[in-house]
Amino acid sequence: MATLLSIGITSYKRINELERCIRSVDTKYVDDVEIIVSEDCSPLSKEIGEKVEEIKKTCKYRLSFMPNEHNLGYDGNLGAIIRKSSGKYVLLMSDDDAIYEGYLDILIPFLKEANKEYGVLYAPFVYTTTKRKDRNYGKDMELEKGEDSCKKHIYDSILFSGLIFRKEYVESYDASKFLNMNYFQVYMFLKMLKNYGGYYFAHPSVWCVGDGENAYGLSESSGGNELLVNRKSVISNLEFNKTLIMVIKIFDQEESTNVFSSFEKQYSLHSYSGLSKARRMGKQYYREYWDKLNSLDVKLTPIVRFYYYLLLILGADMSDNITSLAKKWLKHNDKV
Repeated sequence: MATLLSIGITSYKRINELERCIRSVDTKYVDDVEIIVSEDCSPLSKEIGEKVEEIKKTCKYRLSFMPNEHNLGYDGNLGAIIRKSSGKYVLLMSDDDAIYEGYLDILIPFLKEANKEYGVLYAPFVYTTTKRKDRNYGKDMELEKGEDSCKKHIYDSILFSGLIFRKEYVESYDASKFLNMNYFQVYMFLKMLKNYGGYYFAHPSVWCVGDGENAYGLSESSGGNELLVNRKSVISNLEFNKTLIMVIKIFDQEESTNVFSSFEKQYSLHSYSGLSKARRMGKQYYREYWDKLNSLDVKLTPIVRFYYYLLLILGADMSDNITSLAKKWLKHNDKV
């Protein structure tokens, strides 16, 4: 029987987290699924292989350990998973996340019965610490192909865990040109929405745990950039934002679109959380963060400057309370 769904898990050093991810795969459609562990040549590659072989003894799904010959990095490993998979669709997972209960039993029948071949499919994810849902729209819906869908849903592609791609549509894309950018999935996501459209499920797909160390280490794949490894640093996020901007611009150039203009507006609205976290680190750190934010190749709206001075003068706690009340007021008035 041909494989319908390949669950491709990126792996680097995180043995216990990987085991949890593998064991979270649970569906009655056993024959339609394969699990691929694409290990990115970490110092623990041998131990990870042994752990996968141990799990394989009791695993009811086809489970394969497929280590890379050398470290490909985040983007390269996503590309490797696409190549290694045999499924019609490929569900990407980080080894420190887990599949949400019941999701596969909703997804697989849909893939079998759908009369349309979508480029990308996805669903909300849930943070284990707060139980908050993200990329949450509350209802199943088809995403029409075209630039408008790209503009509306671009932020849904930031977390790659749970994104599902039609293999034949993405297997020709070259992940190597995104080395050190860490957003190959954003490129594939935009390409799929622009040219094929997609589908969104309201049922959560992923438990976002994120309790492991960085997924590829300080290696050739990170270009020796400490900020791409130290995810506990708030300024590290801006380093990732820099390459996210580059990926979106590459897509716009190839497709003759203007998704980036919409992203700029959304980015300004999303900037408050980073500013608030930086403010809690002290004024000197906060000013350093602000300078680096302004150095990005993105036009910030006046509201970001308002955020900056609000936090600078009032501090994070009082500013967070004010913005929280403002958001509640806006939501209430939208319903009236």
